[in-house]
Formats: sequence, structure tokens, C-alpha cells
Amino acid sequence: MPRSGDWPILPARHGHPFGQGGLAVVGNRHQRLTLLDLVDCNAIEHPDALALVDGEIRLSWSEYRAQARAIALVLLDLGVGRGDVVGLHMVNRAEHVLADVGAVMAGAIPCSYYNSLAAEQLAWVAADSAASVVVVDAVRLPLWLAIQEQLPRLRYLLVLDLDPDVVPPLGVERFEQWVAVASEQLGQRGPEIDYASYQMHPSDPLTIVYTSGTTGFPKGTVITHTAALWVMEQVNRQLVEHLGGPVPIGWSTVSYLPLAHVAERLFSHYQALARAITVTYVRDSAKLPQILPATRPNLFLGVPRVWERMYGAIRERAANQKSRFRRLLVNSAISVAREVGTARLTGKSARWWTRLRCPLMERVVYRRLRAGLGLDRVELAVSGAASLPAEVVAFFAGMGITIIEVYGMTETCAMLAHSPLDAPRLGSVGRALPGVDLWIAPDGEVLARGPNITPGYLNQPEATAEAIDAAGWLHTGDIGALDDDGYLRITGRKKELINTASGKTISPAGVEGALSSGSDLVGSVYVHGDDKPCLVALVTLDPGWAQWCAARDIRVRSIADAVADGRVRLEVARCIGAGNAALSRVEQVKNWALLPEEWTSEAGQLTPTLKLKRTVIAEWYRDEIEELYDPLTAESWADE
Repeated sequence: MPRSGDWPILPARHGHPFGQGGLAVVGNRHQRLTLLDLVDCNAIEHPDALALVDGEIRLSWSEYRAQARAIALVLLDLGVGRGDVVGLHMVNRAEHVLADVGAVMAGAIPCSYYNSLAAEQLAWVAADSAASVVVVDAVRLPLWLAIQEQLPRLRYLLVLDLDPDVVPPLGVERFEQWVAVASEQLGQRGPEIDYASYQMHPSDPLTIVYTSGTTGFPKGTVITHTAALWVMEQVNRQLVEHLGGPVPIGWSTVSYLPLAHVAERLFSHYQALARAITVTYVRDSAKLPQILPATRPNLFLGVPRVWERMYGAIRERAANQKSRFRRLLVNSAISVAREVGTARLTGKSARWWTRLRCPLMERVVYRRLRAGLGLDRVELAVSGAASLPAEVVAFFAGMGITIIEVYGMTETCAMLAHSPLDAPRLGSVGRALPGVDLWIAPDGEVLARGPNITPGYLNQPEATAEAIDAAGWLHTGDIGALDDDGYLRITGRKKELINTASGKTISPAGVEGALSSGSDLVGSVYVHGDDKPCLVALVTLDPGWAQWCAARDIRVRSIADAVADGRVRLEVARCIGAGNAALSRVEQVKNWALLPEEWTSEAGQLTPTLKLKRTVIAEWYRDEIEELYDPLTAESWADE
């Protein structure tokens, strides 16, 4: 067996080398670079710098590497070999990413599963990925025991925080006990880990990420070391240009979105390794509003709903000001921010009296708002996964937080295009990453080609061939357009386009966004109209409906009570009316129904990334949809 010293890793120079020439490595490894080189580099160059925070847990980079190596040794002792899959089913916590890196060190492929998966869905992804060992939170152990018989490849469940009084059943082991023993053996058995790590090649899978499954069971997408490191290099280049120098060691971010999603995995987990960033892990995302002001991150990723809720909270705060003066002040600040932000993002000029008020609002309002949100130090604010309403983007830009929209998908390791830090444009997801080719097919579909494209889907060669053609073009399924400056605008999903009976083709995403963005009370909206003369909508309340009602002294005990309340229905009607007013006549919904239930991924209407499962909704609510058309007469749409 080779010795650990046979392949020494030497930093090219002082300062973190990622994206600035790479690592100098000697021996048989030649000049190849994998994620493990970044872990080693941080431990060598920044051993005492803070790597992660998880409640009371605080690990330096040297401690991070040592614990990941201990987990790698545990996996090797449990029989995990090169190319085996190690499942991860945990909240965002230190052990999640340490086990992820430990699996790679053992030569295995980590695969995180969404915590919101139902038993049937979890059994599918665990069987499809053929996980041999799974690291799980104790709270999820009953779910795994219930599906264990459906997983013939599963040998061990490593459980965290298992009650000491519980006698583990066969095949269930206590994570902490195994890691403690392995930690004591690292000095003598380190070469075993080095040998397993040495087998890793840049073209090998770094992880398997399952798609959201909007049209069926999710597909396991292979993400290679090369793809992930290449994307991070592009982001680093943009940051260096923006800052005028390298990213400072010790910058911070928070990890609260599911690590089963490629965007969170890249933005917090991998980026932390690439730039020695300190990550605070948020086990309960509901606590994010309290954690952000305490951490004050330099980088922050939010899906559109997060940014919308922040914006909604600010508007709610303005509405609830007891002082009439303060209420007018905050409302005026919101209005000024929207106008100034719109002007900045469209290259136009705000009205002169708005420009005069902006410096005052910065001193009196915006500075406090940024501090209250915990985003007063943010240098890179990102939104992805879906389009962000223009009003929200403009407001944050006007109050001093420029949100960079990113376009990508699981198959592209999260990124294909992004808004330039110095020149974002309203309504656009920016320009292609250098090295990525974008092409708009004759039918409007966005096609992409580049080094970050997945080599394929796990166990699905037919699906791979359908997604990636013989010339290497990935068919994204998105409909879009490129302007003369190379900025990309996404207008809808190819498979989701509605073809009405009158011959109109409509993208539902834009309609649904317009209908839901006018009120914090409105949650998911589903628009229907295939082979119908007009559009109708199913509307649900936002998960924060109870707080919205309580703030207005609307006393309800259930969502059914809320839906039946006249003031709630009036607010929803106002929101739908405002959305219709912003749409063309053919896009306007002619009828809608407010449902007395919440749509969730657990209930089955949404994917784990909160996208609509359109075929499921259309089937489940077939009767409700048909009832919406019953009162509509021919005159209702005769002018369409």
C-alpha cells in the first residue's frame, strides 16, 4: 500500500490559490485538481481559520480536514469502495458536509436526499442511487427502517444523535461512536485514506444530485469535480474583478437551503472549500431571520421566495407603524428604492425629486433596513432557481443590495449565465459564463454547451440522449431570447406552454408570477388553459397566512377559516386583479378559486425546490378546474 508521503500536495504560493493558477502538486498526481486538493490546501495554508459554525460547534480548517478523514476511515471500515454511493439524509449541519467530503476521501460518491421526501420518493432515489451506507439524522431513522426492505444494496445506516437508551437494530450504527474510534486511529491508518483519495480523478463524479421531478420521478444527475471547480473558477474571476483583488480569507456565508439542491451545494459547501469561507449552518431555516443579523454574511444566496418574504416583511413593517409619520417615511423609502433601483437596472434616470430624496433615505432608512436584515456586509447577493419579480429586484437595488440573478440547472452544475456584478439588467438572467455557448433553437428553446454540462443521468441512458444531443448541446427545456449584448431572458418552460383553444401559446410561469407577486398573503398559483378558450387559476395562501391574519386582527383557527374570511378573500381578489392588470388580455385569468389548503412538497403538489408539479395538480384538481369554466359563457372570451 502506498504511503501518505508518496503524493505530497504543495501550495503554489502564499494565499489561497484557487482560480489563480491552481495548485502545484508533485509525484504521480501530475497537475490534476479535485475538490480534495482544496480541502488539503485550506488545512495547510489556513489551519486555524474558522471553517464552519453549527450552533456550539466551531471547526478550523485543520479540524475540518481531520474530522472528514475520520469519517472516510469509518466508511472504509464499513466496506465502502471506490465508486460506491454514500447517502446523506440530514439537515444543514456540520456532519452533513464533513460526511460529504469524507465520502469523497474514501473514493465514494456522496448523494444528499431532500428531507421533505415522502417514503415512496425516498425509496426511489435511495434504490436508484444504490446507496450502500447512509448517514441520517435520528429523527429520520423510522422512515429508513420502513423502506429498508426495498433497498437490497443498503448495508448500514449511520445515525446521528441516536438516543443512548435505544438499542440499534441490525444494520444501524451510532455515527458518533464510529467517528470517535476512527479519530484515534488516524495517526496510524492515514495512508489508507491517502490511497483511497489518490484514486480520485477530476473527471470522476463528485456527487449525484437528483432533479426536482416536476414531470415524474427525479433523475440522478452526475456532477464531476471538473464541472464544479470550473464553475467556481468563473465565479471567483467575477469576484476578483469586482473587488479589485482576491476574496479575503474568512469571508462568511450561511447554509440554510437544502444541500440536496445543486445551488446550495455549490454556493455554500463547495465555495467555502474554494475560498476558505466560513459557513454558518442553519438547521432550521425558520430561524434564518434571527441568524442573519448575528452572522452578517458577506455572501448570501436566496431563492426568489426568500427575497420576496424579506420584501414583504419590510412592507408589513411599514403598514404596522403606529406613528403616521414613520408609516409615511417607510412607505416613501420603499417607493424611492423601487424607482431608483429600476432606473439603475434599466440604464435610465430617476425623477429629480426622487434622486434628491435618495441620500436622505439612505441615512435614515436603508442603512437600518440592511442591518435589520443582516445584509449590511453583503458583497454578493444571489437569486436563482426561478425568476425574481422585477419589483423585488428593483427595490433591493435601490436600497443598496444588488441581487445577481443566476440561470442554470442541475445538469449544468447550477450555472450557465449570470448577471454581471457591475452591469445587471432588469428582467434578464445575464450573460453566458465564459466558455459556455448558448444558442436559441428555432422553437425558442435555450441550448447550452460547455465544460460544466453533466456527462449524463444515472441509470438512464435514454434520458441522457434526449437531454444532450450528439453535438454536445444540452436541451434545457427553457424558452428564452438573447439580445444583441448577449443578455439572456427566460420566458417559460417548453413542456409547460399552454396552448389555448383560440390558438394562443402562453407561458404559465409569467402569468403565475404576476398573479402571486402583489400580496404576501398569496402563495402558489396554478394557471390552467390547455385546449380551453381562456385561462383560470387555482390559488393558495402563503404559509405565513396565520401571521398575516394576526397582524390585522383577523381571528381564524384554521386555513379553512382564513379562506372563508371576507377580508382574506378581498385581499386575494385585489392581488389577482392587480396581476391581471399587468398582463395582456390573452394572459389574464377569467376565473379563479382560493383553495382551503397549503401546497407542499410533502403533500405532493410541489417539488422539494417548491416548483409546481403541473401534471399532478391538473389531475388532482380536475373537478375544481372544470367548475371554474362552468360559469363562463362564450361572451366571457369572445373578444380574445
